[in-house]
Amino acid sequence: MKSKKHAHGAHPLRKSMRVVTLFILAACLQLPLSAQFSTIQLNQAERAWYENDLLRSEHNIHTAILPWRSSEVSPYSRKVELLADTIAKAPGFNNWFDRKAFQENLLSFQGEDYWLTINPAVYFEYGQESESPDYETTYRNSRGLRVEGQLGKRFTFYTSLVESQARFAAHVNRQAGTSRVVPGYWLRKGFRDFASDFAYASGEIAYTPAKFFHLRLGRGKQFLGEGYRSMLMSDNSVNYPFFRMETTVGKLKYVNLWAVMNDIRPEVELADEVFARKYLSMHYLSVNIGQRWNMGVFEGIMWGDELNRYGFDVNFLNPVILYRPVEFSVGANGGNTLMGINTSYQFSRGIKAYGQVAIDEFTFSEIRDWSKGPWQNMLAWQLGVKWGDALGIRNLFLRAEYNAARPHTYSHRDVITNWGHYNQPLAHPLGANFREILVQTNYRKGRWQGQAAVHTALLGRDENKEANWGGNIYKSFDVRSADTGLFPGSGVESKLLYWRAEIAYLANPVYNLRLQLGIQSRTEDVPALGLPNSQHIYFGLRTNMYELYQDY
Repeated sequence: MKSKKHAHGAHPLRKSMRVVTLFILAACLQLPLSAQFSTIQLNQAERAWYENDLLRSEHNIHTAILPWRSSEVSPYSRKVELLADTIAKAPGFNNWFDRKAFQENLLSFQGEDYWLTINPAVYFEYGQESESPDYETTYRNSRGLRVEGQLGKRFTFYTSLVESQARFAAHVNRQAGTSRVVPGYWLRKGFRDFASDFAYASGEIAYTPAKFFHLRLGRGKQFLGEGYRSMLMSDNSVNYPFFRMETTVGKLKYVNLWAVMNDIRPEVELADEVFARKYLSMHYLSVNIGQRWNMGVFEGIMWGDELNRYGFDVNFLNPVILYRPVEFSVGANGGNTLMGINTSYQFSRGIKAYGQVAIDEFTFSEIRDWSKGPWQNMLAWQLGVKWGDALGIRNLFLRAEYNAARPHTYSHRDVITNWGHYNQPLAHPLGANFREILVQTNYRKGRWQGQAAVHTALLGRDENKEANWGGNIYKSFDVRSADTGLFPGSGVESKLLYWRAEIAYLANPVYNLRLQLGIQSRTEDVPALGLPNSQHIYFGLRTNMYELYQDY
């Protein structure tokens, strides 16, 4: 159903939003440059525009490899349902404002063989936190821009720059203070009372030299999997420099990734905010078997050391080798290899089942003694199902997912080569030693959107700093609390319950400008050993261009 063109006074809610939105547009236009989107933004809100249609269609897209390319998935976007076929460009400020606030990119330029868009990236929020002993109000003040463009048919680019000050819900605030990083963003600096000052920067240039190849060079994140979580590689951590090469032939897609990452623990800091460096090499082979079944094989290796003795090992530049033999050839301490399998099956009526297995370390002899819980079996797994246009209701999306990781998974004898970056896990935000069940729903009716989620988890906590039951991936598995009897939840058992409900009005689907009101709750049995409990209600105006996970 296409939306009708509105006169400048047509929609009452739009009237009330004009003053606020005008302030945003004016503030953003004062910022220096530091979207038709060339690369679909890596966040759940943006994925929601495509999920329902992709689950209801036959295609050859490898949907478990994200971020998606716009050229591949744009036919499945439902944003066009909310945008007029043609937009009247009458003279006058009111018409210009209606178009920019509700229907168009903020700024756009287009020629015969190029286009460029500039859109705001904002997040203004105010809330109340009932559980924090230090403060009652929360807020967020983020201002920035996202610039995207294309030159010719083969070259695209984007850049995002956002500056923020914020005081979060209690559990997120504690996480930012202890890790020195605002989750998913950047290093934090203290700001006023219990608040953070931080930035977000990402960018990418992409080149498609031929039909079979696509190259990306930038600073950003990756995601592998069909789930809300990924047990292989997720968008949980801070952006990092990377080079990504995709090769697509028929029903096969092969992805190579090389990235530079950092360990920011004070004990390995080389100088004041000069952090120890490590390197990631990864490849992923995805095969579509018929129209319904997808199978993917993953292998990645992290290598480096505190003194940077190894440097960048050219052995890992080869795009087709197996990393495990090379790891052994350079020495047992030369790297940390993670292997995995990702698979999904598309049933009829928009239902897709999916799963993952991540293998960090294991021995066949110990697999036979699984019931004894040997520490060497470092595995993680995921099972899930999602349903597009569920129950026959258009734009209703449902998901149920189970995730688990055994103790010490993603860790390593040398902490620097763990599966982490900037004090955050590269896979699941809970790290390891947990079981989690989550249920989510998302529904859109016109420009109104509602979503709800419930997450419950069993965590294994360490009773003190010296203990190591395998949940904290920033502890060496050579110093552990037990050799056997280890299962997800070992150590001090703590049950986590998180739920969230949110309603939003989508002012501009083009760059996801939305007015939102929500409530979230986090409770844990033993908050003294983890993050504090939190009860948080909030409202705000934001463009959904990047993800902040608060559900852990």
